[in-house]
Amino acid sequence: MTVPATYSPPTTLSDIDARVALGQSEALANGVKRVAIDQLELAAAGFFDGEDEFANAVHQSRKSMKRVRALLRLVRGELTERVFGYEDRAIRDTGRLLAEVRSSFAVTEAGMLIRDLYGDLLAPSTFDELLARLTHRRDLIELTALEDPQLIGRVVHNLEKAHSRYTAWPTDPDASAVYGLGIRDDYAAIEPGLHDTYSRGRTEMVAAYRSRTSYDFHEWRKRAKYLRHQIEFLAPLWPEVVVGLAATLDRLGEILGEDHDLAELAELIHNRPDLCRNPRERSLFAALIAQRRAELQTAAEILGRRVYAEKPGALRHRFGEYWGARSMALAAPVETLVVY
Repeated sequence: MTVPATYSPPTTLSDIDARVALGQSEALANGVKRVAIDQLELAAAGFFDGEDEFANAVHQSRKSMKRVRALLRLVRGELTERVFGYEDRAIRDTGRLLAEVRSSFAVTEAGMLIRDLYGDLLAPSTFDELLARLTHRRDLIELTALEDPQLIGRVVHNLEKAHSRYTAWPTDPDASAVYGLGIRDDYAAIEPGLHDTYSRGRTEMVAAYRSRTSYDFHEWRKRAKYLRHQIEFLAPLWPEVVVGLAATLDRLGEILGEDHDLAELAELIHNRPDLCRNPRERSLFAALIAQRRAELQTAAEILGRRVYAEKPGALRHRFGEYWGARSMALAAPVETLVVY
């Protein structure tokens, strides 16, 4: 996915979709269940819009599944490792069924971006053959997926099964004594998950800039996206502050996403030189990808230093204070709620 030429980050709580955020007076268990179920429905809905919308359906489905996995990580300690492991694997494996289709679209868009960025410096028709072959490859992969009688059926079936399981989740915290599953309406329910997501992202950012490998940048990207979805969910705790962090994480995710797509494109062309038969064009294209990735990684480091400036313990404490203030506001007399 490419970074939009014009970017409008969320700046207020109204800019965050209420469907993905905890309600201001909503119990944590209810919020997690509501958002997870809604995202599972959204993940499946696009596949009923017809073949013309297939690419968008794939993109939206994978995006929604990643949001569900981020929520699972946020309340991991409340679910038990057995439940978390099963649900996380189920969503992960369902998303992987669509990975090749999504990747084919992403690398084609990345190739077009390179031409758009550097086209003024190139001779006319440079990379035309490459882009045509990438487009043909993308269309063929999409057609193969559409003609697979089982692929979309399996995806939708898996999502429907998960939806049924999540619908049955009890929202009473005391239910854990009976069902082994219950999410407390307390900061302690999300503190370990938020800390782990932030801490691992911080560690993987350091690893990425130490190794400069595509693998490590991809690992950091995944943690940054999980954190983004978790922060969006928690935005109502203090919108004026938390929404800004969500916006930065959104931008960071877009930049790291483009870097990942370009890395996949470079690897594809290296392994498939037939996609660009002219060796000079192939070398030039690889150099331009490397130049763009260097720019993206510099931008990501600037944003990453902002996002991960705090030590994990400090962030954990800060969000604990936000949660405590929210609890006080909910318990306060109506006339004092002007602060909420």
